[in-house]
Amino acid sequence: MIKKVLVPVDFYSESSDVLACIGELKNTGLEKVVLLHVVDIYKAQGLAPMFERNAKEKIEEYKLLLDEMSIESVTHVLYGDVKKTIANVAEEENVDCVIMGATTSGYIKGRLMGRTTEYISRTSNKMVLIEKYNKYQDEDELYLKSCSTKFNRVLFPTDYSESSKRGLSELEHLKDIIYELVLVHVIEGARNPEDLDNKKEAALKSLHELGQRFETHTSVEYHVIGGKPSEAINRLAEEKNVTLIAAATHGNNSFKDILLGSTAENLLRITLKPVLLIPTGNR
Repeated sequence: MIKKVLVPVDFYSESSDVLACIGELKNTGLEKVVLLHVVDIYKAQGLAPMFERNAKEKIEEYKLLLDEMSIESVTHVLYGDVKKTIANVAEEENVDCVIMGATTSGYIKGRLMGRTTEYISRTSNKMVLIEKYNKYQDEDELYLKSCSTKFNRVLFPTDYSESSKRGLSELEHLKDIIYELVLVHVIEGARNPEDLDNKKEAALKSLHELGQRFETHTSVEYHVIGGKPSEAINRLAEEKNVTLIAAATHGNNSFKDILLGSTAENLLRITLKPVLLIPTGNR
């Protein structure tokens, strides 16, 4: 269950929108939110004390929002390297999940997120929930959050590896709030249509075996598709109008070892859907 989460905030619109999504997680058993702002020691220099004072005022406003949702929270304003401090606090606070924001016009432009989200996604042994926001090109750069009812229709890709099986087992802890589960396996490199059909038949059987334990409490769909994994998964996510893509992660600190042996970074860049990364191996 997701009982305790870390939300790094930089006081831009994406941060406040992420907080608006927190209410949904009460249905997962959420008990506590850790709000963190890191004063970047490399950028602040002599202005660090001023940045700290301003941050402490603003982060209390965020805490008030959580108070209104009857969610317990604590706040931290710290100096340090942003990405490393976030990773350290996630460990020290022993959170279940780190929640960060992204815009749909690329992998998060600059600001706190960007490389920081990429670093946390690669290195953390915590679940990482990356919210997505639709960006509109106008003078105010408005963002529309796309996080509502995120656990309503969840897509989970699997390559039948032990890592993806463990990821599915972790997802089972959220079975009470997942209304529909879409299981998908992507086939690459079929020699011809007949070969593809043969592989699909075997893969579909294996997919049903994995999904059986969900069927007593959740509606389950099974899909075996061909193509480049990141593109095929994203295409199916759009076609099926899923509200969240959940993916098992593993490997040695590299995106190439995450998600079906393909490039998870590509999926994170192209999808308009929130993504939940579930770590299943030693990092």
